[in-house]
Amino acid sequence: MIGSTGLHGGPWPELMPDGRPVLVVPACPHRQVLAADGWTGLDALGRSADPHPGWSAVLDDHRLTLHRPDGTRWFDGPVPADRHWRRRLRDHRTLLLITGPFTTPFDFRPAAQAGHLLLLTTPAHLHGDL
Repeated sequence: MIGSTGLHGGPWPELMPDGRPVLVVPACPHRQVLAADGWTGLDALGRSADPHPGWSAVLDDHRLTLHRPDGTRWFDGPVPADRHWRRRLRDHRTLLLITGPFTTPFDFRPAAQAGHLLLLTTPAHLHGDL
């Protein structure tokens, strides 16, 4: 399994103020974050709203699978998403990924304040909504 959840090292779902679903994904050596794949800095948040071609996200109940443009899995594991978050994912059909040099929610704010977050928006759907 590439991904895992929990307080230490697992992704957590959030919602933007406009209701767009976000997945905050702590750094992991198995998940490469390459500019060539479409990752951008926080300063490009407005430009990162369009889904990056080639990426895909499929949520099957609480299991999320993310594929990079080359077809390899970037993440495959459970996400502690509630019904409201899953509905927002279905409605928006996109998922904003946020990652950077943090491993827990406690490390997130310092990474953000230092400008070290990376963003990518991917097309997304719920399994069965093809």
